[in-house]
Amino acid sequence: MAQLIKLQDYITRYEVDIYRYPNQYIRLKKQQWNTFEAMLKNPVDATIPEVEQLEEEKAGKESKLSSLFKSFKRKDDDVEDLYIGKVSPVVPDMEEEWKLPEIRGKKSPEERKQQFLDSILPLQLKWASSTIREMSHLQKNYRRETLLKYFLQRFPDTFFVMYKPIFLVKQAPVELEIIIITPNEIFAVYYMDEQDESVILGNNDRFWSIREKENERKIVNPTISLNRMGAIIKNILPQYEISLPVTKLLLHPKGYIDIFDGPTDVQVIDKRTYDKWFEKMRENRLPLKHSQLKAAGALLSHCQSTYIDRPEWQ
Repeated sequence: MAQLIKLQDYITRYEVDIYRYPNQYIRLKKQQWNTFEAMLKNPVDATIPEVEQLEEEKAGKESKLSSLFKSFKRKDDDVEDLYIGKVSPVVPDMEEEWKLPEIRGKKSPEERKQQFLDSILPLQLKWASSTIREMSHLQKNYRRETLLKYFLQRFPDTFFVMYKPIFLVKQAPVELEIIIITPNEIFAVYYMDEQDESVILGNNDRFWSIREKENERKIVNPTISLNRMGAIIKNILPQYEISLPVTKLLLHPKGYIDIFDGPTDVQVIDKRTYDKWFEKMRENRLPLKHSQLKAAGALLSHCQSTYIDRPEWQ
């Protein structure tokens, strides 16, 4: 599941420390997946009524604490002081709330996997809209945003997604579409969310045509937005001595795109080529790269962030 490193103009933990959170996310996800698999193999404990389960957990914790205090009493005063001195304070952002899905009813392995992926989304949105000290007001509709879930849930953990980020270009805010930063390439993506089997006819003009069944209508040429995204990204990277390739991608998985006398530097993926492209993206098994992290940090530093102090810091 790809990592959401920027959501519009929200404050994000990744802009605080781009070298820490990507690895932390991958470790946390792996740990939770192992727990979820264990629950699937032994679902008895997972089906205990919630109140009863909480009481059992509380009793277990009290029992452990009681045993721990008894062991401390058996030690010398100097040793007890040593233990107390080594107690580390709880780091707020390390204690993440990640509620695993309940194991109830009969579901296929794919349905269980989807349950797990859906359980990650609240955590990702939290990371993409807050830091330890600051927070942005997250719109509730992002929890149901189909396109956002598509880009997060269909691609590897090592992919970074910037979703509708707002860049500051000469101090002016500019909203872009979707940027995907992979270990070896950066994609500037324009997603065509049109009807099934629709046909898009493009050229170098300002407006393109879309044929949907018996209707035809005009839309603004999407390569205008793609060219703007590509130019902004390519202008930022050299400032930080980053040489990752940038690909402008026009994506229409449900229909067809035919361009006549149009731009030649835009990669077009439609229904005819989508499956092959999609599998190639998912097969990218490269680990996180230093150049990728550096590029993500550079792009984040040029984004706008609107936030307030969290209540506990006010």
